[in-house]
Amino acid sequence: MSLFEKRIDELEQSLPHLEPAEVTRWREAGKPFLLVDVRQPEEAAAGTIEGAVNIPRPKLEATIESSMSSPDQPVVVFCGGRGRSQLVADSLRAMGIEAHVLRGGYAAWREAESR
Repeated sequence: MSLFEKRIDELEQSLPHLEPAEVTRWREAGKPFLLVDVRQPEEAAAGTIEGAVNIPRPKLEATIESSMSSPDQPVVVFCGGRGRSQLVADSLRAMGIEAHVLRGGYAAWREAESR
C-alpha cells in the first residue's frame, strides 16, 4: 500500500461521511449546507450533482469562504471517488469548517440516483 493510500484510509476512518441518501435527506429537510465538487472543471462539466458548486481542490481552501452563506454552514465535499475529498475535508476541518465527505463521491451518487 502506498503512503497516499495509507493516508486516505486513515482519513476515511476519522472523518465524518454522509451516504448519498443522507445528503438527499438533508436537502429534503431544507438543511442549509454547501455541496462542493472538488474535481477539475472538465470533470465537473461531464456531470455533477445538481446544486453543487465546483471549486477544484487546488483553489478550495483559499476560496471556500466566499461560497459559504455563514462561517458555521456545513460543507459536504465530493470528488470522483474518495481520494481528493478526504484530503479536502481534512484541510477544511483544520480551518474550523464543519466538513463532511460524500461517501463514494460522484460515482456513488450516480449509482444511488439510478436505483
